[in-house]
Amino acid sequence: MNKKYLLFLSVFFHVFSAFSQTNDSTQLSIIESQFSDSIALINEQNEHLKASRDAYNEGLLLLENKNYIEAISHFSTAILVDSVFLEAYLSRAKCYESESPELAIADYLKIVELDSLDTSPLYLVAALQMNTDMNAAKQTYNSIISLSDTEYKAVSQLGVIAFLIKDYTKAEQLFSQSLVINTNAYTLNDRGSCYRKLEQFDEAIKDYLAAIALNSDLAFVYNNLASVYAKNGDIDKALSYYDLAISKDENYVVAYNNKASILLDKKEYEKAKILIDKALLINAKYAPAYNNSGVIKHQHKKYKEAVADFNKAIELDGNYAKAYLNRGISRQMTRDEDGACSDWNKAKELGIMMAKKYLANDCE
Repeated sequence: MNKKYLLFLSVFFHVFSAFSQTNDSTQLSIIESQFSDSIALINEQNEHLKASRDAYNEGLLLLENKNYIEAISHFSTAILVDSVFLEAYLSRAKCYESESPELAIADYLKIVELDSLDTSPLYLVAALQMNTDMNAAKQTYNSIISLSDTEYKAVSQLGVIAFLIKDYTKAEQLFSQSLVINTNAYTLNDRGSCYRKLEQFDEAIKDYLAAIALNSDLAFVYNNLASVYAKNGDIDKALSYYDLAISKDENYVVAYNNKASILLDKKEYEKAKILIDKALLINAKYAPAYNNSGVIKHQHKKYKEAVADFNKAIELDGNYAKAYLNRGISRQMTRDEDGACSDWNKAKELGIMMAKKYLANDCE
Protein backbone atom coordinates (compact mmCIF):
# COMPACT_ATOMS: atom_id res chain seq x y z
CA MET A 1 0.00 0.00 0.00
CA ASN A 2 1.19 3.55 -0.78
CA LYS A 3 3.14 4.99 2.22
CA LYS A 4 1.57 8.42 1.79
CA TYR A 5 -1.86 6.80 1.86
CA LEU A 6 -1.04 5.01 5.12
CA LEU A 7 0.24 8.26 6.64
CA PHE A 8 -2.92 10.14 5.74
CA LEU A 9 -5.03 7.23 6.99
CA SER A 10 -3.23 7.29 10.33
CA VAL A 11 -3.65 11.05 10.70
CA PHE A 12 -7.30 10.85 9.71
CA PHE A 13 -8.27 8.18 12.25
CA HIS A 14 -6.28 9.92 14.99
CA VAL A 15 -8.10 13.17 14.34
CA PHE A 16 -11.41 11.36 13.84
CA SER A 17 -11.04 9.71 17.23
CA ALA A 18 -10.35 13.03 18.93
CA PHE A 19 -13.28 14.74 17.31
CA SER A 20 -15.58 11.86 18.11
CA GLN A 21 -14.97 12.60 21.74
CA THR A 22 -15.84 16.28 21.34
CA ASN A 23 -18.60 15.70 18.77
CA ASP A 24 -17.29 18.64 16.71
CA SER A 25 -18.93 17.62 13.41
CA THR A 26 -17.93 20.81 11.56
CA GLN A 27 -14.19 20.35 12.01
CA LEU A 28 -14.56 16.63 11.30
CA SER A 29 -16.15 17.45 7.98
CA ILE A 30 -13.18 19.72 7.09
CA ILE A 31 -10.69 16.98 7.94
CA GLU A 32 -12.60 14.45 5.84
CA SER A 33 -12.59 16.85 2.89
CA GLN A 34 -8.83 17.48 3.18
CA PHE A 35 -8.16 13.76 3.40
CA SER A 36 -10.26 13.10 0.33
CA ASP A 37 -8.47 15.84 -1.64
CA SER A 38 -5.06 14.49 -0.64
CA ILE A 39 -5.91 10.96 -1.74
CA ALA A 40 -7.20 12.32 -5.06
CA LEU A 41 -3.94 14.24 -5.55
CA ILE A 42 -1.87 11.13 -4.84
CA ASN A 43 -3.94 9.11 -7.29
CA GLU A 44 -3.52 11.81 -9.93
CA GLN A 45 0.28 11.86 -9.39
CA ASN A 46 0.40 8.08 -9.66
CA GLU A 47 -1.53 8.21 -12.93
CA HIS A 48 0.92 10.78 -14.32
CA LEU A 49 3.93 8.69 -13.27
CA LYS A 50 2.36 5.61 -14.84
CA ALA A 51 1.82 7.54 -18.08
CA SER A 52 5.48 8.64 -17.97
CA ARG A 53 6.72 5.06 -17.45
CA ASP A 54 4.42 3.73 -20.16
CA ALA A 55 5.75 6.30 -22.64
CA TYR A 56 9.31 5.42 -21.62
CA ASN A 57 8.77 1.68 -22.08
CA GLU A 58 7.24 2.24 -25.52
CA GLY A 59 10.24 4.40 -26.36
CA LEU A 60 12.63 1.60 -25.38
CA LEU A 61 10.94 -0.77 -27.83
CA LEU A 62 11.24 1.82 -30.59
CA LEU A 63 14.89 2.46 -29.72
CA GLU A 64 15.61 -1.28 -29.86
CA ASN A 65 14.15 -1.31 -33.37
CA LYS A 66 16.20 1.80 -34.32
CA ASN A 67 13.06 3.85 -34.84
CA TYR A 68 14.76 6.87 -33.32
CA ILE A 69 12.35 9.64 -34.33
CA GLU A 70 9.31 8.03 -32.72
CA ALA A 71 11.39 6.89 -29.75
CA ILE A 72 12.46 10.50 -29.12
CA SER A 73 8.80 11.54 -29.07
CA HIS A 74 7.97 8.96 -26.40
CA PHE A 75 10.99 9.77 -24.26
CA SER A 76 10.12 13.48 -24.50
CA THR A 77 6.60 12.68 -23.29
CA ALA A 78 8.05 10.76 -20.34
CA ILE A 79 10.31 13.70 -19.47
CA LEU A 80 7.49 16.22 -19.82
CA VAL A 81 5.54 14.34 -17.15
CA ASP A 82 8.59 13.58 -14.97
CA SER A 83 11.33 16.18 -15.39
CA VAL A 84 13.82 14.21 -13.27
CA PHE A 85 13.46 10.92 -15.14
CA LEU A 86 17.17 10.17 -15.63
CA GLU A 87 16.71 7.00 -17.67
CA ALA A 88 14.48 8.85 -20.15
CA TYR A 89 17.12 11.55 -20.68
CA LEU A 90 19.76 8.86 -21.20
CA SER A 91 17.70 6.93 -23.74
CA ARG A 92 16.69 10.07 -25.62
CA ALA A 93 20.36 11.09 -25.82
CA LYS A 94 21.19 7.73 -27.42
CA CYS A 95 18.56 8.44 -30.07
CA TYR A 96 19.99 11.90 -30.71
CA GLU A 97 23.62 10.75 -31.01
CA SER A 98 23.78 10.02 -34.75
CA GLU A 99 21.58 12.85 -36.04
CA SER A 100 21.86 15.63 -33.46
CA PRO A 101 25.00 15.24 -31.29
CA GLU A 102 24.41 18.68 -29.75
CA LEU A 103 21.02 17.59 -28.42
CA ALA A 104 22.52 14.35 -27.16
CA ILE A 105 25.19 16.32 -25.28
CA ALA A 106 22.49 18.57 -23.79
CA ASP A 107 20.64 15.52 -22.43
CA TYR A 108 23.81 13.97 -21.02
CA LEU A 109 24.67 17.25 -19.28
CA LYS A 110 21.13 17.40 -17.87
CA ILE A 111 21.74 14.00 -16.26
CA VAL A 112 24.93 15.34 -14.67
CA GLU A 113 22.99 18.37 -13.43
CA LEU A 114 20.44 16.08 -11.78
CA ASP A 115 23.03 13.64 -10.41
CA SER A 116 26.43 15.30 -10.00
CA LEU A 117 27.96 12.12 -8.52
CA ASP A 118 27.59 10.23 -11.80
CA THR A 119 30.46 11.00 -14.21
CA SER A 120 29.51 8.39 -16.82
CA PRO A 121 27.42 10.85 -18.91
CA LEU A 122 30.48 13.13 -19.17
CA TYR A 123 32.40 10.29 -20.82
CA LEU A 124 29.59 10.03 -23.36
CA VAL A 125 29.77 13.78 -23.93
CA ALA A 126 33.52 13.61 -24.52
CA ALA A 127 33.15 10.66 -26.90
CA LEU A 128 30.80 12.73 -29.07
CA GLN A 129 33.08 15.75 -28.90
CA MET A 130 36.02 13.64 -30.10
CA ASN A 131 34.34 13.47 -33.52
CA THR A 132 34.23 17.22 -34.03
CA ASP A 133 36.24 19.12 -31.43
CA MET A 134 39.14 17.43 -29.63
CA ASN A 135 39.82 20.52 -27.54
CA ALA A 136 36.29 20.38 -26.18
CA ALA A 137 36.73 16.67 -25.46
CA LYS A 138 40.01 17.44 -23.70
CA GLN A 139 38.25 20.00 -21.49
CA THR A 140 35.53 17.49 -20.62
CA TYR A 141 38.05 14.81 -19.65
CA ASN A 142 39.89 17.35 -17.49
CA SER A 143 36.57 18.21 -15.85
CA ILE A 144 36.07 14.55 -14.99
CA ILE A 145 39.57 14.34 -13.51
CA SER A 146 38.91 17.46 -11.41
CA LEU A 147 35.98 15.64 -9.79
CA SER A 148 38.11 12.67 -8.73
CA ASP A 149 41.80 11.79 -8.84
CA THR A 150 40.96 8.12 -9.52
CA GLU A 151 39.43 8.65 -12.97
CA TYR A 152 42.08 6.65 -14.83
CA LYS A 153 39.88 6.30 -17.93
CA ALA A 154 39.77 10.07 -18.39
CA VAL A 155 43.55 10.29 -18.04
CA SER A 156 43.92 7.50 -20.57
CA GLN A 157 41.59 9.26 -23.01
CA LEU A 158 43.73 12.38 -22.76
CA GLY A 159 46.56 10.08 -23.80
CA VAL A 160 44.53 8.98 -26.82
CA ILE A 161 44.04 12.62 -27.84
CA ALA A 162 47.79 13.26 -27.56
CA PHE A 163 48.45 10.11 -29.62
CA LEU A 164 46.04 11.21 -32.35
CA ILE A 165 47.83 14.54 -32.73
CA LYS A 166 51.13 12.61 -32.83
CA ASP A 167 52.48 13.92 -29.53
CA TYR A 168 53.69 10.44 -28.61
CA THR A 169 55.88 11.54 -25.70
CA LYS A 170 52.97 13.31 -24.00
CA ALA A 171 50.70 10.37 -24.76
CA GLU A 172 53.18 7.95 -23.15
CA GLN A 173 53.28 10.12 -20.02
CA LEU A 174 49.49 10.18 -19.75
CA PHE A 175 49.15 6.44 -20.28
CA SER A 176 51.80 5.86 -17.61
CA GLN A 177 49.88 8.16 -15.24
CA SER A 178 46.69 6.20 -15.90
CA LEU A 179 48.46 2.88 -15.32
CA VAL A 180 49.60 4.04 -11.87
CA ILE A 181 45.92 4.32 -10.92
CA ASN A 182 44.72 1.20 -12.73
CA THR A 183 46.73 -1.42 -14.62
CA ASN A 184 44.77 -2.83 -17.56
CA ALA A 185 45.48 -4.40 -20.93
CA TYR A 186 44.01 -1.59 -23.04
CA THR A 187 46.19 1.15 -21.57
CA LEU A 188 49.28 -1.07 -21.68
CA ASN A 189 48.58 -1.63 -25.37
CA ASP A 190 48.20 2.10 -25.95
CA ARG A 191 51.45 2.91 -24.18
CA GLY A 192 53.14 0.15 -26.16
CA SER A 193 51.97 1.86 -29.34
CA CYS A 194 53.57 5.10 -28.16
CA TYR A 195 56.86 3.29 -27.65
CA ARG A 196 56.47 1.74 -31.12
CA LYS A 197 56.01 5.18 -32.67
CA LEU A 198 59.01 6.46 -30.70
CA GLU A 199 60.98 3.41 -31.96
CA GLN A 200 61.60 2.22 -28.41
CA PHE A 201 60.86 -1.30 -29.54
CA ASP A 202 62.00 -3.21 -26.44
CA GLU A 203 59.67 -1.13 -24.27
CA ALA A 204 56.84 -1.62 -26.75
CA ILE A 205 57.29 -5.39 -26.70
CA LYS A 206 57.25 -5.41 -22.88
CA ASP A 207 53.96 -3.50 -22.77
CA TYR A 208 52.29 -5.63 -25.44
CA LEU A 209 53.33 -8.85 -23.68
CA ALA A 210 52.11 -7.45 -20.34
CA ALA A 211 48.78 -6.59 -21.98
CA ILE A 212 48.47 -10.14 -23.33
CA ALA A 213 49.25 -11.53 -19.87
CA LEU A 214 46.31 -9.55 -18.47
CA ASN A 215 43.93 -10.29 -21.35
CA SER A 216 44.88 -12.93 -23.90
CA ASP A 217 41.81 -12.39 -26.10
CA LEU A 218 42.58 -8.95 -27.58
CA ALA A 219 43.43 -9.54 -31.24
CA PHE A 220 44.72 -6.01 -31.83
CA VAL A 221 47.48 -6.44 -29.21
CA TYR A 222 48.90 -9.46 -31.08
CA ASN A 223 48.69 -7.44 -34.30
CA ASN A 224 50.59 -4.53 -32.74
CA LEU A 225 53.21 -6.85 -31.31
CA ALA A 226 53.66 -8.43 -34.74
CA SER A 227 54.18 -4.98 -36.23
CA VAL A 228 57.03 -4.30 -33.80
CA TYR A 229 58.74 -7.57 -34.67
CA ALA A 230 58.30 -6.74 -38.37
CA LYS A 231 59.98 -3.36 -37.84
CA ASN A 232 62.79 -5.12 -35.97
CA GLY A 233 63.26 -7.49 -38.90
CA ASP A 234 62.11 -10.57 -36.98
CA ILE A 235 59.79 -11.74 -39.76
CA ASP A 236 59.08 -15.21 -38.37
CA LYS A 237 57.84 -13.80 -35.05
CA ALA A 238 55.83 -11.17 -36.87
CA LEU A 239 54.05 -13.78 -38.99
CA SER A 240 53.44 -15.91 -35.90
CA TYR A 241 51.79 -13.07 -34.00
CA TYR A 242 49.68 -12.06 -37.00
CA ASP A 243 48.43 -15.65 -37.03
CA LEU A 244 47.63 -15.38 -33.32
CA ALA A 245 45.72 -12.14 -33.96
CA ILE A 246 43.65 -13.88 -36.63
CA SER A 247 43.06 -16.87 -34.34
CA LYS A 248 41.58 -14.48 -31.76
CA ASP A 249 39.39 -12.73 -34.33
CA GLU A 250 38.85 -14.47 -37.66
CA ASN A 251 37.33 -11.28 -39.09
CA TYR A 252 40.28 -9.05 -38.20
CA VAL A 253 41.02 -7.51 -41.62
CA VAL A 254 43.99 -5.48 -40.38
CA ALA A 255 45.93 -8.61 -39.40
CA TYR A 256 45.13 -10.34 -42.71
CA ASN A 257 46.37 -7.34 -44.67
CA ASN A 258 49.45 -6.78 -42.50
CA LYS A 259 50.49 -10.40 -42.86
CA ALA A 260 49.93 -10.07 -46.61
CA SER A 261 52.27 -7.06 -46.68
CA ILE A 262 55.08 -9.17 -45.23
CA LEU A 263 54.41 -11.91 -47.76
CA LEU A 264 54.54 -9.33 -50.54
CA ASP A 265 57.98 -8.25 -49.33
CA LYS A 266 58.99 -11.92 -49.46
CA LYS A 267 57.57 -12.10 -53.03
CA GLU A 268 55.10 -14.80 -51.95
CA TYR A 269 52.36 -13.25 -54.06
CA GLU A 270 49.90 -16.13 -54.19
CA LYS A 271 49.87 -16.54 -50.41
CA ALA A 272 49.48 -12.79 -50.04
CA LYS A 273 46.59 -12.71 -52.51
CA ILE A 274 44.66 -15.30 -50.48
CA LEU A 275 44.92 -13.11 -47.38
CA ILE A 276 43.99 -9.92 -49.27
CA ASP A 277 40.96 -11.57 -50.85
CA LYS A 278 39.90 -12.74 -47.38
CA ALA A 279 40.26 -9.20 -46.00
CA LEU A 280 38.15 -7.72 -48.81
CA LEU A 281 35.54 -10.44 -48.39
CA ILE A 282 35.20 -9.37 -44.76
CA ASN A 283 35.31 -5.64 -45.48
CA ALA A 284 34.92 -4.46 -49.07
CA LYS A 285 35.73 -0.89 -47.98
CA TYR A 286 39.16 -1.54 -46.49
CA ALA A 287 41.49 0.72 -48.50
CA PRO A 288 44.87 -0.87 -47.53
CA ALA A 289 43.74 -4.23 -48.94
CA TYR A 290 42.99 -2.61 -52.31
CA ASN A 291 46.45 -1.04 -52.24
CA ASN A 292 48.07 -4.43 -51.65
CA SER A 293 45.88 -5.98 -54.32
CA GLY A 294 47.15 -3.34 -56.72
CA VAL A 295 50.74 -4.15 -55.79
CA ILE A 296 50.20 -7.82 -56.68
CA LYS A 297 48.62 -6.93 -60.04
CA HIS A 298 51.50 -4.58 -60.80
CA GLN A 299 53.97 -7.37 -60.08
CA HIS A 300 52.07 -9.53 -62.56
CA LYS A 301 52.33 -6.67 -65.11
CA LYS A 302 48.56 -6.09 -65.04
CA TYR A 303 49.10 -2.35 -64.83
CA LYS A 304 45.62 -1.12 -65.77
CA GLU A 305 44.06 -3.50 -63.25
CA ALA A 306 46.55 -2.31 -60.67
CA VAL A 307 45.58 1.32 -61.34
CA ALA A 308 41.92 0.34 -60.83
CA ASP A 309 42.76 -1.09 -57.40
CA PHE A 310 44.77 1.99 -56.42
CA ASN A 311 41.85 4.13 -57.62
CA LYS A 312 39.56 2.22 -55.26
CA ALA A 313 41.97 2.66 -52.34
CA ILE A 314 42.15 6.42 -52.98
CA GLU A 315 38.39 6.65 -53.40
CA LEU A 316 38.00 5.13 -49.93
CA ASP A 317 40.81 7.20 -48.40
CA GLY A 318 41.67 10.42 -50.18
CA ASN A 319 44.85 10.87 -48.10
CA TYR A 320 46.26 7.40 -48.66
CA ALA A 321 49.83 8.41 -49.54
CA LYS A 322 51.16 4.94 -50.48
CA ALA A 323 48.30 4.41 -52.91
CA TYR A 324 49.19 7.64 -54.72
CA LEU A 325 52.83 6.59 -54.90
CA ASN A 326 51.94 3.14 -56.22
CA ARG A 327 49.36 4.42 -58.67
CA GLY A 328 51.98 6.77 -60.07
CA ILE A 329 54.32 3.83 -60.67
CA SER A 330 51.61 1.83 -62.44
CA ARG A 331 50.47 4.88 -64.44
CA GLN A 332 54.00 5.35 -65.67
CA MET A 333 53.95 1.79 -66.99
CA THR A 334 50.80 2.63 -68.98
CA ARG A 335 52.61 5.70 -70.41
CA ASP A 336 50.43 8.10 -68.43
CA GLU A 337 53.35 10.34 -67.49
CA ASP A 338 51.24 13.34 -66.46
CA GLY A 339 49.08 11.16 -64.22
CA ALA A 340 52.17 9.55 -62.70
CA CYS A 341 53.80 12.91 -61.90
CA SER A 342 50.54 14.21 -60.42
CA ASP A 343 50.31 11.17 -58.15
CA TRP A 344 53.92 11.46 -57.01
CA ASN A 345 53.43 15.13 -56.21
CA LYS A 346 50.42 14.21 -54.10
CA ALA A 347 52.37 11.44 -52.37
CA LYS A 348 55.15 13.93 -51.63
CA GLU A 349 52.62 16.38 -50.13
CA LEU A 350 51.35 13.57 -47.91
CA GLY A 351 54.85 12.83 -46.59
CA ILE A 352 56.20 10.02 -48.79
CA MET A 353 59.86 10.90 -49.23
CA MET A 354 60.40 8.22 -51.90
CA ALA A 355 58.13 10.24 -54.19
CA LYS A 356 60.91 12.84 -54.51
CA LYS A 357 63.08 10.27 -56.24
CA TYR A 358 60.44 9.51 -58.86
CA LEU A 359 59.75 13.21 -59.39
CA ALA A 360 63.44 13.97 -59.81
CA ASN A 361 64.03 11.13 -62.24
CA ASP A 362 60.91 11.36 -64.39
CA CYS A 363 59.11 14.66 -63.88
CA GLU A 364 61.73 17.42 -63.59
